[in-house]
Amino acid sequence: MNHFEIIETRVAQVRAALAIQELDAFIVPHDDEHLGEYIPAYAERLDWITGFNGSAGLAIIMAQRAALFIDGRYTVQARMQAPAELFEFLHLNEDPHVQWLAEQLPSGSRVGFDARLHSLAWYQHAKALLTERGIELVRVDENPIDLHWSDRPAPTKTPVILYSEELAGQSSQAKRELLATDLRKRGLDAVLLTQAEPINWLP
Repeated sequence: MNHFEIIETRVAQVRAALAIQELDAFIVPHDDEHLGEYIPAYAERLDWITGFNGSAGLAIIMAQRAALFIDGRYTVQARMQAPAELFEFLHLNEDPHVQWLAEQLPSGSRVGFDARLHSLAWYQHAKALLTERGIELVRVDENPIDLHWSDRPAPTKTPVILYSEELAGQSSQAKRELLATDLRKRGLDAVLLTQAEPINWLP
């Protein structure tokens, strides 16, 4: 199969999965469970479904339409990689995707999302906006892309490497004390670190 046929087949597979789950749309962000911009190969769901492999973007798959949201850096690249026969191209910031989706779907529609790939703030905003339009935001138990991504790379298991204080500039203990001091000033007991960058900085 050529590139267009591969992407067309994948979109059809996801649409079939949505139909089984009685979903009218599914949101595909360029994120992993850590919500970082640079994600490992096993989490490149946006690339798998659209062919677009830029570091920022989002797709929405519906029964008869699909849209790819990208920023100005990827205007040319997205059109070279994602088939225009399958995707509408919209601006990530100028065309807010939840607002756009709310305007496309009728009341009573159901929109699927993978809760592992969205922040709480995004969920609260999206749920409020869609609920105003009578649209239900539905957490899926299994991502429909994962169901069909047969050659999906396995997550890496690279061992943690602890940098010496000479290379890091500060000891892990000093960094943790900086965080603890800031927490005390704010009257907080703990902070949850979820993104890979601060986690990697801390040891």
